[in-house]
Amino acid sequence: MPRPAGRKLALVLSFAFVVGSWRSQPQRWRFLLLLVPLLGASISECSSQPIRISVQPSLSTEDQPVHIAVTGLPPGQSVSLHLSSTDVDGVKWESSATYRAGASGDLSLDSIAPTSGSYSGVNGMGLISSMLPVKNQVTYTGYFWSNQQPLTFTLEVVDSGAVIASAKFQRRFSPIPVAIHSETLAADGFVGDYFAPETEGEHPAFLTFGGSEGGNSTFLLAALLAAHGYPSLALAYFGEPGLPQTLSNIPLEYFAKAVQWLDAQPGVDPDRVWVLGGSRGSEAALLLGVHYPQLVHGVIASSPGDAALCSYPDCSGPAWTLDGQPVPYTSQFLNPADDPAAIIPVEQIAGPAFLDCGGDDQVWTSCTFADAIMNRLNAAHDLYPHELEAYPEAGHGVDILVPYEPATAGPDTALVQGGTPDANQVALAEVWPQLLAFIQSAG
Repeated sequence: MPRPAGRKLALVLSFAFVVGSWRSQPQRWRFLLLLVPLLGASISECSSQPIRISVQPSLSTEDQPVHIAVTGLPPGQSVSLHLSSTDVDGVKWESSATYRAGASGDLSLDSIAPTSGSYSGVNGMGLISSMLPVKNQVTYTGYFWSNQQPLTFTLEVVDSGAVIASAKFQRRFSPIPVAIHSETLAADGFVGDYFAPETEGEHPAFLTFGGSEGGNSTFLLAALLAAHGYPSLALAYFGEPGLPQTLSNIPLEYFAKAVQWLDAQPGVDPDRVWVLGGSRGSEAALLLGVHYPQLVHGVIASSPGDAALCSYPDCSGPAWTLDGQPVPYTSQFLNPADDPAAIIPVEQIAGPAFLDCGGDDQVWTSCTFADAIMNRLNAAHDLYPHELEAYPEAGHGVDILVPYEPATAGPDTALVQGGTPDANQVALAEVWPQLLAFIQSAG
């Protein structure tokens, strides 16, 4: 399976690893872990009252935060919390961190940072997002969800090597059934995975695609949109068999064909089809909004650029073509003097636009580009809603959009894309509900 290219780090760490196995067993959910706690209680001999573990809600969904607390500890006691779960494929995942109880003998992960462990900083979901397979497996394929059933996890309070309280809990990927179909180049003219929620009526739909990492890197994002009732197609446009192997001379017509296919699916409102692209994929999303106003009714550009750049990784030609001709492109990130026409005329997009960026983006200055896009929309008195969510301390990795994924919050996962694991986790936890609210309000 293809690896992310060059300076674009392995888009989600574990994301890239799961893609290959996804197709080999399409009947299963192939998703990375988001842990789940449940209410539990146990008795400790060391305290005058029972030690209790509380996780609320006791059953949660993949993108829903849970609130973990322990009560009844001796004031100031140092304890470790250990979280573990075995996925559908029998792989055990775990995380752990050490905390010091407050004067009341209570500790809440929403308000206390660990003194050591698998993550750092105040992060109520840190134990979940820092989980890894046991034995530090170098190559792993991600936490595999059951397609139907919630999965069970165990949370333990450990003092001096002894378990003094434990609880089991559950978490599921989607509250509604979602059918999964793999689309092929031979049968459909494109490569992707389609997620169809079992809902009544017609709904907004999404075509999602990633950036310079290649492959089908947004399947989890598309599946999560489907879990909220939005039919979604995760598209690969290079780096898969039969497709270009680099980001070079990619026809915009390829994306348009996928949008037209999406239009025709049951449950899709053909007048409310959005495109969502991250990083280099944001260029394609914006260009599709400009050149296909009859097909594209909303654009989401995450960690965006405001100009069409050259091919990647060699920058020897165009990244995108239209009608067999290169889309004007530049090799310069800011103020492209080599071809000013490379600036994407976003004011021609006939629909709402949502942008997000990290101020510590080390791949490119996505917040500068996002500001430029917003300024052009404002100057053109754009009639459609447009919104920018910027996170000054986060990095390029906010283009993931999905919160609470494992292997992204630990102290050893300092992404070269910028930001800190803590800041990136906070940004993802905030941007995802903002995006869902924008989609709902924009129709």
